[in-house]
Amino acid sequence: MTIHALDDGPAVGRLLARSRTSDVVDAHLVVLAVRLKEDVLTGDADDLTGISSTLGATGPLIHPWPR
Repeated sequence: MTIHALDDGPAVGRLLARSRTSDVVDAHLVVLAVRLKEDVLTGDADDLTGISSTLGATGPLIHPWPR
């Protein structure tokens, strides 16, 4: 298990402003996925895709679950 620090506040804030959204948890998940170079598997694909898409090609891929 790897524990990742939750010290991405400024990046999360910038992403929220850029995406014009307010869900801190969703934005933090996207920021963390970018930092770790990982995709996201989620039951909340619509919201996360909207946030991730504001990052263009650098945004993580969002995979809906269950399909």
